[in-house]
Amino acid sequence: MFKKISRYLTIVKVVFKYNLLSLLYKDLGKTSRPAEMCSTASDAKKRSNAKKLRLAFEELGPTYIKFGQTLSKRPDMVPNSYIEELEKLQDNVKVLDFTKMRESFENECVCDGASGEQEHSPACYHCNDILEMFDEFNTTPIASASIGQVYRAVLNGKDVAVKISRPNLIDTINVDIDIIYDIKFLLIRMMGLGKNFNIDVFLREFEDMLHRELDYMVEAMNIKCFRENFKDFEDVLIPDVYLDHCRKNILVMDFMEGTQVKDIVDVDLETRSKYARLISSSYLQQVYIDGFYHADPHGGNIIVKDGTIAFIDFGAVGKIDGEMIRNMLNLFNAMYIKNTDVAANVFLKIGKLNRDDVDLHRFKWDMDDLISKQHYMAGEQQSDNYAKLAIKYNMSMPSEFSTLERALMLIESVCLDLNPDYSLMSEAKPMIAKAMKERYSIKRIAGNLQMEVDEYMEIFKNLPAGINDVIETIQGYRIERLRGKSDILGKYRLLDDFSKYIFLSVLVISSAYLVVRGETSLNLLGIGGFVGAVLMGIRSLLRS
Repeated sequence: MFKKISRYLTIVKVVFKYNLLSLLYKDLGKTSRPAEMCSTASDAKKRSNAKKLRLAFEELGPTYIKFGQTLSKRPDMVPNSYIEELEKLQDNVKVLDFTKMRESFENECVCDGASGEQEHSPACYHCNDILEMFDEFNTTPIASASIGQVYRAVLNGKDVAVKISRPNLIDTINVDIDIIYDIKFLLIRMMGLGKNFNIDVFLREFEDMLHRELDYMVEAMNIKCFRENFKDFEDVLIPDVYLDHCRKNILVMDFMEGTQVKDIVDVDLETRSKYARLISSSYLQQVYIDGFYHADPHGGNIIVKDGTIAFIDFGAVGKIDGEMIRNMLNLFNAMYIKNTDVAANVFLKIGKLNRDDVDLHRFKWDMDDLISKQHYMAGEQQSDNYAKLAIKYNMSMPSEFSTLERALMLIESVCLDLNPDYSLMSEAKPMIAKAMKERYSIKRIAGNLQMEVDEYMEIFKNLPAGINDVIETIQGYRIERLRGKSDILGKYRLLDDFSKYIFLSVLVISSAYLVVRGETSLNLLGIGGFVGAVLMGIRSLLRS
């Protein structure tokens, strides 16, 4: 409790130091105003205030640095001037001396003592000095971030990067998260969040993301997944990880030689254009084929060398489920073929907005403008247009869409720096063709059909042993009542047939449910069941 009170006092001090209450209310509360409608003086004021917010977050430490970075990925919430400033939170984090960093990883023993006599593991940081476990270890970090620092070392003759989390982070972060929940009502008011924005969902997702990034074993698994996805790509490299030397607070992986994309100089335009195409095509592969993508692909997280590219720093990743992938691909395809109606309908579906809740004519007009910009304004940032459109119509976009859009904006920015004439649409055709081929491949259809069969069988298996018991009960009751009354046996047969119709009705409804739920004409089993049930019903009626 004392730690929380102390932290509150620190936050209040920083808030008043940078006058955050007034600047947030003035600027962030007006996110719906298009940037191009702001005067030069107003824009300059916003940039000045955005810098104050960044400095305040840096002073408050890791939780708020990550909070600012998360906000920078939400163009549907935060003005562009703030996004540009909050992106700088990736840099200029104070370096912590290695003697203090030791506290983070030397307290956990992984040695096996099951045999009664402890056997020391050569990969135990508690029982061995880290400087002796590696062939070489440079205690001066090559990178410093809010969560951890990165060192260069040599392990078994291989150059490796060793990422170590800052000590005692989890306690401070948990207190900060509690405080953010306490003041969420202020965040809603100060930031002028739309009525459709769910602050509780946003904060839960932020908390989950933060705890995942604190666990380097999660990042190790992310790297393994990316290596599997790109195992057949010779020009896209993913570092390997050394799991024996990895812990929750330490990560050991290959050191990727090369130049960060942001530092490329004195390279001819042809080579730069090749890198831009390779980066964008590999990223579209992550999004539309794998559904698992790097969520922070800025110029410092992409390495280039000798015609190849390498992604690094996999702490922040994004995942897209099957439905979102389909919607995103349909949106991308509709924009590519310039089909405004389809693009508008899919975008409304993603934003969970009914056609009746929006001026559809005006919305399609704006969507047509967006499509035109994508096709005819090469050399300019276009990915943030989706967020602008969502803000204009007060759409609450799902977090996975907003995170992906921000990642695509970073990729687009990287590619534009490499090639001023770059256009995302120029890479669309081959990726759309590949994604569509994957979607309708025999293997994918067979897999979907198998899942539908399993669901179909499960539904029928769980029909209340139900229906049979009810039928037998009704029959038994009627037999007792009708025994000896041969003059009404005809009625009994009619009632008996009626019980069959109950079963047929359930069959029709469940089959129709499968057809509708599948959302695809490929749901052959559901359709077959539906047709079969109808035919059985007609046959029974005719026999009656």
